[in-house]
Amino acid sequence: GPFTQMVLGVTMITDVLVIALFAVNSSVVDALLSNLPFDLQFVGILLLEIAIEVGLGYLVGRLLALIMARHAGQWGKGTLLVIIGFGVFTAAHAVRDFSAAYLPFELFLEPLLICLIASFVLANYTPYRTEFMRILEEVSPPIYVVFFTLTGASLALDVLAQTWPIAVALFLARLVAIYAGSFAGGVAARDPMPYNRMSWMTFITQAGVGLGLAKEVSVAYPEWGGSFATLVISVIVVSQLVGPPLFKAAINRVGEAHGRGHGTAGDDREWRALIFGLEGQSVALARLLTSQGWHVRIASRQAGTRPDLDSAGVNITPIQELSLETMHALEAERADAIVTMLSNAENTLVCQTAYEHFGTERLVARMSERDNFDQLRALGVIIVEPSTAMVGLLDQFVRTPVATSLLLGMEEHQSIVDIEMRNPALEGLMVRELRLPLDVLILSIRRGGGMLVSHGYSRLQVGDWITVVGSPESLEIVTNQFVGVPGGVTAVP
Repeated sequence: GPFTQMVLGVTMITDVLVIALFAVNSSVVDALLSNLPFDLQFVGILLLEIAIEVGLGYLVGRLLALIMARHAGQWGKGTLLVIIGFGVFTAAHAVRDFSAAYLPFELFLEPLLICLIASFVLANYTPYRTEFMRILEEVSPPIYVVFFTLTGASLALDVLAQTWPIAVALFLARLVAIYAGSFAGGVAARDPMPYNRMSWMTFITQAGVGLGLAKEVSVAYPEWGGSFATLVISVIVVSQLVGPPLFKAAINRVGEAHGRGHGTAGDDREWRALIFGLEGQSVALARLLTSQGWHVRIASRQAGTRPDLDSAGVNITPIQELSLETMHALEAERADAIVTMLSNAENTLVCQTAYEHFGTERLVARMSERDNFDQLRALGVIIVEPSTAMVGLLDQFVRTPVATSLLLGMEEHQSIVDIEMRNPALEGLMVRELRLPLDVLILSIRRGGGMLVSHGYSRLQVGDWITVVGSPESLEIVTNQFVGVPGGVTAVP
C-alpha cells in the first residue's frame, strides 16, 4: 500500500544519506584530530574526496557489470564480488595511509559509499540487476555470520555497564527526533494524518548500516573508537528490540499487512472447491472434480438469468457481487481450493480476498493476459494461461508421456494424490522406515512453502504435504496411515 511504499522509500534514502554524511563527518573528525583549519582548502579536500568516491564507485560498478556478463557459475561470480568488495575496503585504507605519508593532507575515502554507488550503477544502468540480487542473496549468509560474530566479540561489557544510562538517553532522544521529523515531514508532504501519527513507529529499527559504520569507527580510531562503537551498538540493540513490534503494529493499524487469513478448510474429511465464473470450462471442471469425490460449487453473477442451470448437473449459486460478504455466504472459508475464471481484475480481487481473510492454500486463476501477474504470484496463486498451457501440455506429452498421463488421470490403475501428514506417530520417521505398499512411490514432500525431493532419509513432520503415486487401493491404505487420527484430512483426489 502507499504507507508501506513511503516507508520503504524513506528508509532507503535515509541509509544513503547516513553513509554520505558519515563520509563527510569522518573527514571533519580527521581535520579536528589533525588540528587542520576549517577553510577553503578543507572544503576543497572534502569535495575532492566526494568526487573520487563517486568516480571509483562508477568504475567499480562497470567492473561488476563485466563480471556479470561473463558466462561463469553463480558461485564464481559471487566469489569475484566478495573479492572486489574486500579490495575496495583495502584500497580505501591504502589511499588514506599513502596520503598521510606523502601528501600534505589526508584523503579519507568511505568504502561503503563507493560500494553503494557501484551497486546503484549496476542495478540501474545495466541489465544484470536480477542476477546481481540473486548472487548477493547466495553469498551474503556466511558474510553476515562473520560480520555479526566479529561485532559481538568487539562489545565491551565493562564499558556498557558504565554507559548504559547514556545509551538509554540516546535511544529516547533518537525516538523523539524520529517522531518530530516524521510527523513534520508527513505534514509538509500532505500525507493523511493517521500516517503522520504512526510513521515514526516504522523508523525505529536499525541494524546493518549502523553496525557497519560503528565497526568502521572502532577500526579507524582505536583510541576511543571501541568505546564509541559499544555505545552505538547498545542503542542499536535496544532499537532492534523495540522497533520490529512497533513496525508490525503500524502496518497492521493502517491496514496494509495483507497477511494470510485462517479458514476452516480441511477440518473434515470432505474436499470442497469453489469456482467463480459460469461457462463450459467451469462446468466441465466441476463435473470432473465431483467425479473425484470433491464437493464443488460454481458462483456466478450471470447464473440468475440462465434457465438451464438444473441440466448442468452441478451446484450453481447465483451471486450479486464479488465481495467479502458474498464469499462468506458461499462458505469460502471452508473451501480447500478456489478457482477463478473471470477478468484479470476480478480474479485478483477474489484471490486477494481469499488469501487475506480465509488463508486458502490453493488459489487457481485463469488469466487471459499478463495484467496483475506479479501481484497474483506474490499471493501464491497458480496462474493458468490457456495459450501457453496447451503448448506446455503438448510438450510434456512429447517428452514424458507416461508421467503426463499419470498427472492427467489417464492411467486406469494408477493415480497421484497429495496427502497431509497428520499422524503424530510418524513424526520424525524417515521415509525408508515406512511400511508402504509395494506399488506406492513418494514423489515429493512440500513443507513450509518449499518442495523437498524425497529420498529414503527424508524425515517426516506433521503438516507435510506428501505427493504419492500408486493404485487407488494402495493410496487409500497410505492415506489412512498418514492421517492416523479420526477426522483427519484424507488424500486429495
